[in-house]
Amino acid sequence: MQAITLISCLGENTYPICALLADYLTEQTGIPVRFDQTTPWLEASEKLANGQIQMGWICGLLYTLQQDRQARYQVLAKPIFAGHSKPEYFSYLVVRRDSGIQSIADLANKRLVINDPDSYSGNHALWAHWAKLPNPPTFAQVSESGSHSNSLRMIAAGETDVAAIDCTVFDYWLKTQKPEMQTVLGQLKAIEQINPAPTPPLVMHNSVDNDTTQTIRQALLALNHSAWLARLQAAGLQGLVAVQDQDYDFMRESYRLSQGFKPF
Repeated sequence: MQAITLISCLGENTYPICALLADYLTEQTGIPVRFDQTTPWLEASEKLANGQIQMGWICGLLYTLQQDRQARYQVLAKPIFAGHSKPEYFSYLVVRRDSGIQSIADLANKRLVINDPDSYSGNHALWAHWAKLPNPPTFAQVSESGSHSNSLRMIAAGETDVAAIDCTVFDYWLKTQKPEMQTVLGQLKAIEQINPAPTPPLVMHNSVDNDTTQTIRQALLALNHSAWLARLQAAGLQGLVAVQDQDYDFMRESYRLSQGFKPF
């Protein structure tokens, strides 16, 4: 029986969920599933793309970019996050509380930080939204932080002015009792929600045999009626629902919009 390694290329809020999912799948299917939290996400993403890692939870934009270049994944399920009623998420535009910034119009000539150029929620969601505005503000500077958490720290420290932050990551840190992040978040506020999008998919690499993939998919979709659900809800996962490739056409269109809008 083929062992499965699961990785997350998403924020820290997904790690406790993935650890529980691995245990749940191992128990329910008899297939050994291990959550790898130690491999850096970029390396893990590359290993997932070439089949060295079999299963991943990845950004919907990354999924479409990789899948459209070369069909390499089967989508398994998509999440409904705690606090949400649908498999959707969005980005907050986050600034310092004392910045005087009240709206998008106030962002003209401010400093923007993105978490990663390939991120939907931290980068492309913003530019896709900007492309729809009649008079989008221009930023004085655009920098890169490496993660949503680092972007939040940079805003709090006054090193930049605004970031688009995945709402699930922001809400996770609001609920987490980590003193350092509570201090950071106490200095910040969200001024707008932008671009609701389908939640990131769980995927299996095509190198995994169809029987194993189908067994894992069925177990994931049975989670909502499992005794494990309460534990996963406590970790931040409300439930899992069926998914298909077309669900991420929204990401494809957002990417097209973001590429056609050159703000810097």
